Amino acid sequence: MGLVATPAADRWHQRPTALLGGLAIVLATLVGVGIWTAVSASEGRSGWVPVASLQAAAVVVCALFMFAVGLVDDVVKLRPHVKFILQTLAGVGLVSAGATFALTPWYVVNVVATVFWFVALTNAFNLLDNMDGVAAGVGAIAAFFLGVTFAHQGAWWHTALAWSLAGAVLAFLRYNFQPATIFMGDAGSLFIGSVLAGLVVTSPASVSGSLVSVLFVPLAIVAVPVADTALVTVTRTLAARSISQGGRDHSTHRLVALGLHERQVALLLYAFAALGGCVGLALVRLDLALGLVLGTAFFAAMSVLAAYLGRLKVGHPDAAAGSKAVTVLVTELLYKRRLAEMLLDVLLVTGAYYGAYRLKFEGGAPPAYMQAFESTVGVVIALKISAFGLLGVYRGAWRYTGLEDLYRILGAILLSSAALFAYVRLMVPVLAASNIPYIDLLLTAAFVLTSRLSFRSLEMARSLLHRKGERILIYGAGDAGELALRELFNNADLSLQPVCFLDDDRRKHGARIHGVPVVGGLESLALVVERYDVRRILIGTKKLTRDARLALQAYAACHGLELFELELGVRPVPGNGSRPDAASVGSEPTQGPALHPLVRVAANAS
Repeated sequence: MGLVATPAADRWHQRPTALLGGLAIVLATLVGVGIWTAVSASEGRSGWVPVASLQAAAVVVCALFMFAVGLVDDVVKLRPHVKFILQTLAGVGLVSAGATFALTPWYVVNVVATVFWFVALTNAFNLLDNMDGVAAGVGAIAAFFLGVTFAHQGAWWHTALAWSLAGAVLAFLRYNFQPATIFMGDAGSLFIGSVLAGLVVTSPASVSGSLVSVLFVPLAIVAVPVADTALVTVTRTLAARSISQGGRDHSTHRLVALGLHERQVALLLYAFAALGGCVGLALVRLDLALGLVLGTAFFAAMSVLAAYLGRLKVGHPDAAAGSKAVTVLVTELLYKRRLAEMLLDVLLVTGAYYGAYRLKFEGGAPPAYMQAFESTVGVVIALKISAFGLLGVYRGAWRYTGLEDLYRILGAILLSSAALFAYVRLMVPVLAASNIPYIDLLLTAAFVLTSRLSFRSLEMARSLLHRKGERILIYGAGDAGELALRELFNNADLSLQPVCFLDDDRRKHGARIHGVPVVGGLESLALVVERYDVRRILIGTKKLTRDARLALQAYAACHGLELFELELGVRPVPGNGSRPDAASVGSEPTQGPALHPLVRVAANAS
């Protein structure tokens, strides 16, 4: 019938693939929950059937309506604004049946939040369906963990629907995992998102639960599609691109850019989805305050990961729509004023301060201390954020965080902690007599330093994934050798994979530099070349003796190895106020591409 997804510039798949897999998911889900409902009713288990039958029917009807919208979109391609209007109507229909989030005392705000949740989660799964098996696997995991939380609440019909959906999607995943033979299409992704959104809104926790159970638990369980949607929305807004336009800039495509294969990307996102589900289950069993801390920490970690993925370069099939006023405003706030970093630090500082109380009093702080917490938390945030600003913490780039930045952060924390000690001694005697400020100092340092080093850690993981190409040995494990190693890791265009160091200093033998071992000296050259299957050697030192150089050249010539030499230098640019005959600083003038001065082929012995 021609109902296939054809390859396109803004799509990932490379061959025509059948659509309408969503039809199988819908039928299997309805059969599962229908049988469960019929059996429960026939056995007279009135407590196991949905009490608010109107809301239960609304969940099914709205999900089927979204399935129909997706089916039409798969066949005739609806315009994005038409789909958005229909999704909003489905959310309004759910609210009309009495399903609303009890987030605030104001009904209108709750209605808007409910409709926004329905539309956002439905679109999140629709956007996540951009690579084989990703949306199906994440949807099955999210449905399973939501079913567990519903069972904990005694909402058995909700559990049955969630687990029926999980079983249906899991069976479909057999045919959708890479390489996929069928896609679920918009019909399937919109159905999955709308079922999960409707179940969360109509669960008992949405009416009588705390903020953690109402919002944090479901958000943790569906963190993967929500984070992907937020990432796409922010990056496309900053690039002045249409949010509704397809593209290869999702979290899945950025993970591929890190060096993962499609199956590895799917499995990694499954792991993140399972982690979010475990966090959601943990939040159910924690008290409100500790749940807020854990939930905030989890979402902060997801935000840091999304921010790292957002800076990766990916291709866009469509051109930017041009600068907009809102884009300029957001860019100013996020990149120049560092508002995002400041907001994250506010969360980290608050979490560290509250964590100090929880570590001091395991069963919960006495009322006097909680009153002290409430009266001083604002002062703590103001002192620490101000100290960060005064000492230039917000001027550094996370990707290049070094010792100077770490010292700057530690100095700001010590300065703000000293001011806090003085304040509590004068104004809050109950805290002055405890060790809470000292615990807060340690936790703040741990949280802030971890966040700043997160990009360096992710860069290290990325370099491990990109260790491909010709295997190369670096001779010289000093500062120049370490610089050469970092360039080989960062510059994938060189297609060189460093496997080990050689150095004549025996004190360095057995050590590791950025994970690469120092395995011996010149006397170990033959053994190391054979053991590590090395085809190239890079001289990464300027202190090499003449005899050692001749030995390396002779060995390379006899065994057909390519010999490279580290070359660093500073030379004046002609025509820029410098003397034409000015000598280079640090090296002799050389020929070769100006953009790649790291390595050059040394003359092999002939």
